[in-house]
Parts: sequence; C-alpha cells; structure tokens
Amino acid sequence: MAKTLELHFTNNLGKTSKLTIDNPKEPVNKTAVKQVMDLIIAADIFGGGNQSFVSVKEARLVEHNVTDYEIV
Repeated sequence: MAKTLELHFTNNLGKTSKLTIDNPKEPVNKTAVKQVMDLIIAADIFGGGNQSFVSVKEARLVEHNVTDYEIV
C-alpha cells in the first residue's frame, strides 16, 4: 500500500496548488508539516510567474490500494 502526503496551498490567484511527498515518515507530525508549509510560502521557492503560494489550505495523508486481476 503506497502512501503520499499531499500539501495543499492557496496561490495568489485563489486556486489550490498541491505538492506531493511519496512515502512520508509516519506518524506524520502535524506541527512540523505546518512549519514546513509556512517556510515554503515564505521562501517563495515554487512561485513561478504569477502563481506564488500565499496560504496553507490543508495537508492530508493518502493511501493507495491497487488490486491487479489476471485476465485469462
């Protein structure tokens, strides 16, 4: 079962932007995640053109289950 941590930000256009982290360390520390998201906003490291992150929207841990079926 694959897990990802999704970090959702609101950008200066009012839209949602998402960063995804594969296989995050668990348990997820909510305080640390919030601090990192605030640092990303302050550093404006993903602000390209007119789409800078301006606020934290949410973070969530997502589990992906895949079941393969052999077709004969």
